[in-house]
Amino acid sequence: MSGSANQPEMTAAAFGPSAEANAEILKAAELVTASESGIGDWARTYAVDHRARLALDLDLIEDFAAPGQTILEMGSAPYLLTLALKARGHRLTGVDLDPSRFAALIAAHDLDILDCNIEEKPLPLAGDSVDLVLFNELFEHLRIDPIFTLGEVLRVLKPGGRLFLSTPNLKSLTGIRNFLFAGEAWSCSQSVYDQYAKLKTIGHMGHVREYTAAEVTDFLSRVGFSVERQIYRGRYASNWEQMAARMRPQLRPFVTYIAGKPAAAA
Repeated sequence: MSGSANQPEMTAAAFGPSAEANAEILKAAELVTASESGIGDWARTYAVDHRARLALDLDLIEDFAAPGQTILEMGSAPYLLTLALKARGHRLTGVDLDPSRFAALIAAHDLDILDCNIEEKPLPLAGDSVDLVLFNELFEHLRIDPIFTLGEVLRVLKPGGRLFLSTPNLKSLTGIRNFLFAGEAWSCSQSVYDQYAKLKTIGHMGHVREYTAAEVTDFLSRVGFSVERQIYRGRYASNWEQMAARMRPQLRPFVTYIAGKPAAAA
């Protein structure tokens, strides 16, 4: 379905990631899980659960990131995509709430990581200095002031630069089923208590809430971004769910939004 001035283009990630991207993310996962870390169990689980999505991210970024462009990766931990992008030669700076959790990994691979709580502090970067910002599986974790945080992303992006933001799709098959039959509003992470408990167990918040595509698009637009595309992605285990998702991609479990910084926002 084609987009218009007020309607972003909606597409589906119809195919899986390339074999090359899969292999690179697997290699990164081995490096991460082999490193000494106090939250190694979480990192291992994350690597298993998000490997396919990260490989798709790697392929998608290659379509937009020209050689020499600067990439800012927000919420880098556990550094799977970070390592893969660095191995491909991209100019990448990561941002993490507490890089000390992966200090050995960062030092061993000479990763450029900024220590910044993006919910409370401005990004330590000049305005209009970054070509591409990655904000993947992070929006649903914000609990203080998402307008401030995404406003900072807009500030550091160059005019014409792009934001890649992926987040769970609350209006997915799982989200609809949970709401109608379980009385719960989640599509990927259950238990409100467990999500807040992660502040102590792994050092950052779990999911505060998950959003529909309409909510995210409206939010980004009001911050000042121009939302260009919504890419519905992810698979289901059962055949009937997969068939429903193929017929109506908006029911898939995740959405990637590609948004630009208009020249007028400089």
